[in-house]
Amino acid sequence: MHMKTPTEWLEHIEQVCASFEVQEVNLLLDQTGWAHCAVPGLQALSPKVPWFSLFTGMPEEKLLDQAPLLMRLDLTIWQHKTWLEELVEHGAFDARLLVLVSSLPFEELSHALQALFRMRWGGQAGLLRFYDPRIFPLLLNTILTSEQRAEFLRVGCCWGWLDRANRPQWLPGMSLKKLAGIEVSSFVELSDEQCARIGCIGDAQRMLDGGKFDLMEGTKEQRFNLLYSLVLQAEQENYFGDLSEYVRRILAGSSVQV
Repeated sequence: MHMKTPTEWLEHIEQVCASFEVQEVNLLLDQTGWAHCAVPGLQALSPKVPWFSLFTGMPEEKLLDQAPLLMRLDLTIWQHKTWLEELVEHGAFDARLLVLVSSLPFEELSHALQALFRMRWGGQAGLLRFYDPRIFPLLLNTILTSEQRAEFLRVGCCWGWLDRANRPQWLPGMSLKKLAGIEVSSFVELSDEQCARIGCIGDAQRMLDGGKFDLMEGTKEQRFNLLYSLVLQAEQENYFGDLSEYVRRILAGSSVQV
């Protein structure tokens, strides 16, 4: 299914929530580099929307206009549904929204996600950011360990996003019943290899967005996957030159049209 309008994506979200007999949907919105700020709208909504900044308790706490936000919208309240439609219109096709269907109490979910998104690598602490939720499936399926992946899947029924072809994708979670009292690790400990792979995702996306590979065959999602596999190959070969040239050379020796 290819989402052509925000309304179609909204209807799809409603259908998925209904399938789990849930009337509320959780959204993660990372505002960094975004032309909009969601906080004034959230604060003005009535009935009130539960929301939480993942910067809470961190040095960046006051940077609300740049913060990753978690919010819970009730699909039976028309004001919430209208706000969701606006968010979808301004954020979904701009690759900004990550959807989570979960029955966890909002406060517990907020603290669980903040813990899940905190990373530590080489003694340094940071926050996993989802400027682009399309990295989420790669992160869970190819980068995190099975134990780390299970932590993400425990907090809800399913995670959702639009892929690069604007098609809805859903990753089933492990929790289909009412949840309470869940605990997750305080930090996601990343190895050097995991951090390198996260960097490869960004390299592949920049090449895809740069226009040099627009004539490659396949959908945008297929082109990204191919570029990502080649960037990983370059990483494994310890290649330090121009990645675009490396990819062009590999593709020139294959049957792929560039």
